[in-house]
Amino acid sequence: MTDHSLCDRVRAMCAEAEASLRPGPFLTAVLEVRERLARDTLSVAVGGRLNAGKSTLVNALLGQRLAPTGATETTMVSAWFRHHHQNRILVHFNDGRPDAEVPARPGGGVPETLGHPRESISHITVGVTNERLGSEFVLVDTPGRDALSALDDYAMASIRRADALILVMPHPGADEEKALEEFRLVMAGSRLSAANVIGVLSQIDRLGDGTAPPDEQRRIGAEVASRGAERLKGLVCEVVPVATKLAQAARCQAFTDKHERALRTLATADAQTLEDMLYSENYLLTVALDTVPVDPATRRELLDLLGFHGIREALAAIDAGARDLPHLLEALRERSGINRLLDCLRERFLGSADALRADSAAALLEQALDSAEPDEQDVAERLREQLSRLRREPELRRVELAEVSQAHATGDLPLNPEQAGQLQALMTGTTTAQRLGVPDESSREELRRVAAERVGKWRVLETRLPRRAGLHATLVREIFEHLYLSLV
Repeated sequence: MTDHSLCDRVRAMCAEAEASLRPGPFLTAVLEVRERLARDTLSVAVGGRLNAGKSTLVNALLGQRLAPTGATETTMVSAWFRHHHQNRILVHFNDGRPDAEVPARPGGGVPETLGHPRESISHITVGVTNERLGSEFVLVDTPGRDALSALDDYAMASIRRADALILVMPHPGADEEKALEEFRLVMAGSRLSAANVIGVLSQIDRLGDGTAPPDEQRRIGAEVASRGAERLKGLVCEVVPVATKLAQAARCQAFTDKHERALRTLATADAQTLEDMLYSENYLLTVALDTVPVDPATRRELLDLLGFHGIREALAAIDAGARDLPHLLEALRERSGINRLLDCLRERFLGSADALRADSAAALLEQALDSAEPDEQDVAERLREQLSRLRREPELRRVELAEVSQAHATGDLPLNPEQAGQLQALMTGTTTAQRLGVPDESSREELRRVAAERVGKWRVLETRLPRRAGLHATLVREIFEHLYLSLV
């Protein structure tokens, strides 16, 4: 992240406002935004339904088992994982009382209890000596949307305060239709869209009957993820299938030489015994104890660590030539899908970090304007004008496409498939060519020609639509115009 011009402008606004404000809610909000931008890292929330695998995914992304994955009270509060020079956990309260530090689990993990009533807690901050958190992002683990109905607004409040979102779904199939529609409704009016949301299809081992060979299971996962991405077009930029339990094991240093040796022993079984073992979890734990010398306790340990699907993937990786522990772990990271998700995070989010962070910071300041007292209105008006000018920046206007996408999803902006595809490309592309929906190797002249063509077509569209829908089309046309001017 080298270009921070937009964030620098927001920081300057905060400093100017701070100098003229007295202690109170408005100043507190301004100081919070300035402190947030001073940390220089993107905040990425991980959200989704209860038991979707969110905390397990957070651990895999961190490369450390820090987030609680059991049914404990700590899964009921949002946890912000930040880089710190020492491991510590701070509890933040709703009533503004001073933060309380609580003991971490060995290694810096979140404990099973926080020592305070859950309803009194705003969120917790988990400080860890994790370089990825220092250089790339802050991760926010949020409660399941249907953990308790009272937590719905709480979870979404945490998600809305982040710069970007990883939306975890166990299966975006027919039985998830209601949940996905719920997310669409909740996200309406937020700045969440394909510009800053990645979908994750978790628990891919549960697709189908779960007995397909690993390669086939991953193919099924990729197909389901692709269909989910199509149905969520405009809300997510991509849906990545991830076997979260396998990803956690492959990246969190819990998988050791002992486990590798046990797997290699299992892999020496004859074809029929191996087929029997991989029929079900029960067979894996009981079959052929006399011919395959891996004791039941170790088999159970492998199952708890990798999951049944993960064991099948590990045995397939060994059969494909993973010759030692480092090579096996790398194969498992690739097969789990976590490598693809990390690449997507870097491509989609980190490359646009300045705009995403500036947009979310500006949104917090816009909310803070309502807390200005009568004698602070001059400062508020000055800040409002500055934010209005900032919002006209092309990169921030692109974030406004969230509203356009939501209007299309609700039917308020009728688009044909070609127009919907152009909108999706404009929101999700990371290069000018990708945003125009043409090959990256296209010449500058070809890019300029396509941009000009899009400007003309969207100008015609905006004149044919009712006023409100026409305003959405105008925004798209103006962004295409900016792309064209950048190529002249």
